[in-house]
Amino acid sequence: MLGRRLPKNRRFSYEPHYYDPKKEEKEGRRIKFQRKTRKSTAKMRSLVWLFILLALVVYAIYFFGRMAVR
Repeated sequence: MLGRRLPKNRRFSYEPHYYDPKKEEKEGRRIKFQRKTRKSTAKMRSLVWLFILLALVVYAIYFFGRMAVR
């Protein structure tokens, strides 16, 4: 083990055969557009849950208010 050199990583270069910069840019834009729509649907779900929570709170206030009157 003493005096032996460790093997080094081999270098390589990879060039894609069918690389089209315009197509790559177009796909990049499409991915960004999809992400944008996903965020809006997440916001919509958040809004729905907010309305459900609000309705639950209003119902709880109404229910406990009727119990206090009895």
